[in-house]
Amino acid sequence: MISFERAIAIAKDNVTQLVPSAKNLTLEGAMISSDGKLYEIIFSYENNSIDIEELRRPSKNGSSNLRTLARLMGHRRETKVFLVNKSDGLFRGFKTYKDQ
Repeated sequence: MISFERAIAIAKDNVTQLVPSAKNLTLEGAMISSDGKLYEIIFSYENNSIDIEELRRPSKNGSSNLRTLARLMGHRRETKVFLVNKSDGLFRGFKTYKDQ
């Protein structure tokens, strides 16, 4: 059996690998699933793939300010549950977090 600390590290490695645009990663929770087989590690992160250089270039139709505002409004924080096998530390996947 692996520890919570190891499960958190495995989940964090998978966040950075699977969501390369994730920034400001925050551990929100860690628990054992109801069947006792998985660690459920909850991370939130900012997910924006805004290219600052692209925003600085004026658009061809002059809508640069509106385009910049729309892109910045797309900046969002996501929360996901990362599943790690409790017995051997195998990463099992992730899903969207649903507040109970």
